[in-house]
Amino acid sequence: MRRDGMLLVVETLNPELRSLLARELTYVKHTFLRGWAAKAAGRKFMPVPTACFSIKTDPHGVLPSVLMTAAGYLSRISAALREAGWTPLLKDVSPTRRDFVFQPRWARLDDVDFRWQQRELLELMVQYAQRNRPARIDCPPGYGKSFIIKCLARLLPKARIDVTTHSLDVIRQIFNDLRGDLPSVGFVGGGKRRYDERVMCYSGKSLHHAAGDADILLVDEGHEFATPDYLARLARYTHSRRFMFSASQDVRADNADFELLGAFGPIAMTIPYAEAVAHQCIVPIEVWWEDVYMDCSPCDSYDDPTARNRWGIWRNETRNEVIAAAARRFPEDDQVLVTVATVEHAAFLKQKLPEFTLCYGENGLTEADRERYVRWGLLTRDEPRMTLSRREQLKDAFSAGELKKVIATGVWNRGVDFRDLAVLVRADAQDSAVADTQIPGRVSRLGQAAGKECGIVIDFRDQFDAYFKRKAGNRERRYEKQKWLQRFPEYNASLERFTRR
Repeated sequence: MRRDGMLLVVETLNPELRSLLARELTYVKHTFLRGWAAKAAGRKFMPVPTACFSIKTDPHGVLPSVLMTAAGYLSRISAALREAGWTPLLKDVSPTRRDFVFQPRWARLDDVDFRWQQRELLELMVQYAQRNRPARIDCPPGYGKSFIIKCLARLLPKARIDVTTHSLDVIRQIFNDLRGDLPSVGFVGGGKRRYDERVMCYSGKSLHHAAGDADILLVDEGHEFATPDYLARLARYTHSRRFMFSASQDVRADNADFELLGAFGPIAMTIPYAEAVAHQCIVPIEVWWEDVYMDCSPCDSYDDPTARNRWGIWRNETRNEVIAAAARRFPEDDQVLVTVATVEHAAFLKQKLPEFTLCYGENGLTEADRERYVRWGLLTRDEPRMTLSRREQLKDAFSAGELKKVIATGVWNRGVDFRDLAVLVRADAQDSAVADTQIPGRVSRLGQAAGKECGIVIDFRDQFDAYFKRKAGNRERRYEKQKWLQRFPEYNASLERFTRR
């Protein structure tokens, strides 16, 4: 085998070896079907075998065929070859002219007070960089990924580092965190560009502006990069040392985590949530369940998922009243964030919670929908229009604790740093392994002020409909897997037991 950066070439192919590697480098991708396509197929997804390699053949028949794939699969391929009785030999032909930048200067971090396992993580990343190996880091929300990025930049002062993530809000926050301590930090995203800095922050959608091949590429919330568009953008980093952070490893519903293995290699270090809590890196999470009962299901006659969600969740007045009562159960000084999946649901909840501020994407509400919601009495005429500037102001005000009550769509579901957020009300009713880690993770951060002993997540068991009741059961099982304490209504004499004092 020959490796050149992130390209791995397997030579001297024969039919047996080719068949073996084809099996190891092919996975079944779930392509999700919607609407009439799902109804016609009788299933929610279509399994599609996807090959993560290519075979190059000499058209003249002189040279033997070779298999080309991503270097992240090296350990998987090596293990398969050894199990089949082969002895893999690797020759690394990657350029070494800038290897000197990976020599750490630990004296530059003498003033740093590390939390549990943070120094060990930095040591591991330096070792992987020196050995030219990519890696994935599995760590819980709130563990301090921005802090790790900052320390790595100080530790390797000559290395050119690119940082990226899908969310524009999150990369702006990372940029603001880094530029407070580092002298040379640039930013590209949302129409703003500041190039030619040693450390560059790129929004995922602006990654095509990157020069590529920085010494180190750091990807936050990397589970969102398992798409053809993002994988193509990552391909420009042919010789960078790649590291991916995520609290949602290998749980994508479409199975595309297999492609992240190729792009970033295997998981090199795992920080379990429970152990991070035990070492006071983050606060424990408690899930408080509320039951929603109705005489009949308002969405029982709908097969289309959008129609089911519209009448069962977004416009369900009974359910929205239960949500509003839960959101109002806490003192005025407590920060409360209500999460929804759509602007439509946010508007219907705003009618029940007029004292809450709306936050959504700047292109999330059309003028036609706005007029309709005003006409229906959901929004007032003076409801501010959402712009990128206003969304940034709302995030900054919420981060600073000046804004206390917000209803937000998915723009705040991941990566944002709300240290004093006390209560998160999950009104979204989603059934996703990724969402069930990322959304509750907003309340896991250590508070800036004293008194935050735990983060509270309020979720809802929708007893009125079998479909939504099953989705709530899936969320419950994922919370249990995280070892979060769950409190159920039947174990409490009254709602007053739930009141935070």
